[in-house]
Amino acid sequence: MRSFRAQWTTNIWTYAQRLFWFLAFIEFAWSAIALALDKTDLQSWVAGLIRKLMWIGAFWTLLVNGSTWIPAILDSFEQIGQNAAGMAGPISPSGIFVQGLDIAGSLLTGASGSAFLSGDIGSALLCAVGALLIFISYVIIAINLVVTLVESYLVVSAGYIFLGFGGSRWTAPYTERYIGLAVSIGIKLLLLYCIIAAGQTLGTGWNAEASGIGTSTSPAKTALDVIGGALIYMMCCWQIPKLFSAVVGGAPALTGGDLVATGTAVAGGALAAASLGVGAVATLASGGAAGVAGAGAA
Repeated sequence: MRSFRAQWTTNIWTYAQRLFWFLAFIEFAWSAIALALDKTDLQSWVAGLIRKLMWIGAFWTLLVNGSTWIPAILDSFEQIGQNAAGMAGPISPSGIFVQGLDIAGSLLTGASGSAFLSGDIGSALLCAVGALLIFISYVIIAINLVVTLVESYLVVSAGYIFLGFGGSRWTAPYTERYIGLAVSIGIKLLLLYCIIAAGQTLGTGWNAEASGIGTSTSPAKTALDVIGGALIYMMCCWQIPKLFSAVVGGAPALTGGDLVATGTAVAGGALAAASLGVGAVATLASGGAAGVAGAGAA
């Protein structure tokens, strides 16, 4: 989608230009009429029109160079995030997805080699549910990164039309908010890069823990440690970038409702996995009871 940015901007440029000059004509005409009605002298009248032309010219410069300046804002924040995290290039959402899949797979593999064979159904069920929770957590992180990247692509392309609103004092706030939106998304990218880079390092350790759960003296405790770390990692990626970007917009948004919404999304997957596990245990129990009854009858 990044490759479409230039195409979208080029197609929208014509409409943004027409909108700007339409609003600028109204603004200039209104200012000229207002100065004439004030019955000011010629010098004040000319000075007022010159100031208005300078104001329109500043927003016109922003419109002409916006296709370069706005992407530069976002690319700069992304580059700062890469440098701060010590990364050589951009983060791939597929890499996040694969790491979550590896950790979940390692947890299931380790559990199948110990808990199932030793008859510890409780630990085995915990590992199965935990693997699903870890996988869901990493999917949410990957989705969050994808959504933020798509936002950055759209704000510098489809959002370019908002620069056309700079032609009038009545619509100029739309242009100002558009620039604020670009900065806000840039901050989200920067923070996501930092958090995800740290999470990938932690994920390597979680993968090692999950792989060694079969030889662990306390497999349930080890599984809970990995599950808890993955859930906290997901929550940080979901909430912290949104909080900082909201602060830039003047409306901090980290509330209990956000935490509940995040927990609900994960809990839904956990309940589904738990119901499957309970169903499997019930099936085993009923099968065992039937076997005992059959043996008694014989």
